[in-house]
Amino acid sequence: MITSRKEFILGVAAVVFGASAAGNVQADGAAAGHPAGARRQYIAYRSFRPQLERTRDFAEMGIPLRVFFASNTINAFGNPYCDYPPIWKGVKKYDWSALDAQIEDFLKASPNADFVCMIDLNTPYWAIRRFSIDSFTEISHAASDQGWIKITKEWMLDFIAYAEKKWGSRISAYILSGGCTSEWYEWDKGRMGNVKNAAWARWCKARRLDYGPTVPDLAKIKSAAFENLVYDPAKERHKIDYWRFHNAVIADAILAYASAARKAIPKTKEIGIFYGYYYTSAAWQASFGHLDYERVYASPDIDFFVSPANYSDRQMGGGSGSQIVHSTARLYGKRLLHEIDVGPHTQKFWKRGTWKTFEEDIAGNTREAAFATANGCSYYWFDMWGGENGFYDDPAIRRRIAKLAGITRRYNAAFPHLADEVLLVSDPESIYHLNEKDPKERAFGEYFRNALSKTGIPFDVCTLSDLRTRDISKTKVVVYPAAINITPEKRVLMERTMLRCGKTVVWCYAPGISNGRKLDVKRVKEYAGVPYATPGVSTTKMEGGWTSVYARDYRLYTPAKLREVIAASGAHVWASKPCVVYANERFLAVHTKEGGEIKVSLPRKYARVTDLLEDKVVAQDADSFTFVFLSPDTRLFDLVE
Repeated sequence: MITSRKEFILGVAAVVFGASAAGNVQADGAAAGHPAGARRQYIAYRSFRPQLERTRDFAEMGIPLRVFFASNTINAFGNPYCDYPPIWKGVKKYDWSALDAQIEDFLKASPNADFVCMIDLNTPYWAIRRFSIDSFTEISHAASDQGWIKITKEWMLDFIAYAEKKWGSRISAYILSGGCTSEWYEWDKGRMGNVKNAAWARWCKARRLDYGPTVPDLAKIKSAAFENLVYDPAKERHKIDYWRFHNAVIADAILAYASAARKAIPKTKEIGIFYGYYYTSAAWQASFGHLDYERVYASPDIDFFVSPANYSDRQMGGGSGSQIVHSTARLYGKRLLHEIDVGPHTQKFWKRGTWKTFEEDIAGNTREAAFATANGCSYYWFDMWGGENGFYDDPAIRRRIAKLAGITRRYNAAFPHLADEVLLVSDPESIYHLNEKDPKERAFGEYFRNALSKTGIPFDVCTLSDLRTRDISKTKVVVYPAAINITPEKRVLMERTMLRCGKTVVWCYAPGISNGRKLDVKRVKEYAGVPYATPGVSTTKMEGGWTSVYARDYRLYTPAKLREVIAASGAHVWASKPCVVYANERFLAVHTKEGGEIKVSLPRKYARVTDLLEDKVVAQDADSFTFVFLSPDTRLFDLVE
């Protein structure tokens, strides 16, 4: 008998689909440079603290894979990341007992545990004075210092050698961590310094760029020729190139560490990196330092990329998702490890994005796992600081997580996604042309991802260069916000793929204002179909049979407006009202804040549709079904043809 609304929401959530230690790391094909079967799916538990009781609980839930941080440094609050003593005490000076104690404690709590080990490549306390660099707050400066790279690489290799010798049978993968919050991003907003200045000079010389003996003035970089937003390549080329350098130097360091680690780690084990955050939640895409992600994705030494859930869209009814352009990573044969780090309504520490009720905790955690499942991603549940701020103290939440892990294992990454009709295109190269300090820059980051998430229509994300090999013949709507710099080469690619009969292209602000050599606002009409700054949202039938949709102000593209544009294109509309939809060939998820009756229209007829959370058939031989959702709710459905 159901005695409370809480029990009704959970349903049969205590049932786990085949959860076992063996099921936590599943092979699903070859990673780049690795033998078949090496590429894995991870479902894991993580905390900065030992959290031994929760480690035990998750193992009993069928999730014995534990992510831990072998850290030597302090966090942004001035506290140690790790409760255990630092391992790296000085040049070639190590306290391996600190690593041993951490792993031994985990194994006491969870004897069958396997591990994903994060290696700390930031400057420990003793090295900050020695090198006059703190890589946590100024990673682009540390990455410019070859002396620091050399000594850190030596520490990393010594760590791997020891860990493999003593704990290798337990370690499934390593994550190489550095930069701000150990996620390889830059906190200094582009500031220069002596070491970085020298690296800038070398970078320019290698490219035969002559900007004289001076380095870019940061104050002047924070201004731009066109409406204070777009740099003029004819007069401000040094600003554009500076941001290229700023991102490249961080990517260079990551690639150097990964190359060295790959040689030291058995090929049956994987290497991961926190990197590739294009959809950041603040207007700092260029200074953030992640824009050179395509070059890093192409590395044969890296197997997966880690990102927290989208910070700016975690509230109920939001789409969350990843900060990474995950389909580009997939094109390079890499996988996303989705970090689920949203605190429940009861915790006190993590205020931003915290859900407000138990019902929101359940719907939100289910949504995050659903995103990963639909997109073939790994994920871990991040308990952050634990203790009185534990995220998973409620047994009911843990039962739902156990259920979700079992569902994810059933689907793994075996089924192609069903989001081809709507495509959100990123363009990191165009971001270099923007002054990120102008408020209008927000148009080119997470805004469109968040708006599209609420249309009731699934969509995919990619990078413009992906279109050289990606088939978009099924795509009906291309949303391309950052089309600022369209070179002749880009235009040829676009004409071959997206500016074609039957497709709708959504632009904002000033598409094509730069051609890589100079600015000309008149070029905007070639793409928008109307002159720059035409009021409202304009729809124009273009020569060649494609449709252009344009608005200067990105805020005019509300979820309702985008839903209208997508429906007009002939793309399939999945839900009868705006909500969040993820889908692949066998798995469908719907998230809603308001709940109520929603009709779900499927792209074809299915023999059976089953509610996976309640193991209940909701439709048979149908191409649609109506479901009554709770408020809020996330429901997962199995689709059988």
